[in-house]
Amino acid sequence: MKNIITSFLKISATLKRSNRVIDIVNTLASAKSVIIFMPDKLEHFGIALQFIKDIKNIFAKANLMFFTRKSYQNLLQANQQHGIIFVTSDDVNHLGLPKKKLQQKIVATKYDVAIDLNDDFHFLSTYLCQKSSASLKICLDNSDREPFYNFCFRTDVQKNLEEKYRRLMMFLGSC
Repeated sequence: MKNIITSFLKISATLKRSNRVIDIVNTLASAKSVIIFMPDKLEHFGIALQFIKDIKNIFAKANLMFFTRKSYQNLLQANQQHGIIFVTSDDVNHLGLPKKKLQQKIVATKYDVAIDLNDDFHFLSTYLCQKSSASLKICLDNSDREPFYNFCFRTDVQKNLEEKYRRLMMFLGSC
């Protein structure tokens, strides 16, 4: 069933896709609100945690919101100066789609930038990123994700996830 929904969403995203040009550098430099979808896999989450300080430095003037599993809460620092949206199994219906309450948490804020740190296609993050108001939606390159994002960061396929994040942070920091 998830494959059918994913296929439908891909077709829908492709049809809705506008040819609007986005000034990536200016959007990143002037971002006031950024949502970061943390990786769903625990081992990837641990790697991504190492780059939160970089994200905070890159977007020092922006309000940051992190999206992650509630079960990873104990892995985060207690004194965070940014928002966190926790997701539990109660926030997702039997089809894997977010319930209205969770969707409202995303659409309630106008985000300038959305960054999905999942290395592969993660249905929930991809869906919510699509629903967000962000004009710039960034992900690590993956052919299954292209219809949903307007900037897929491509690195050498042989690189490990830590190196992919490092290069992404270098790119974001250079803007």
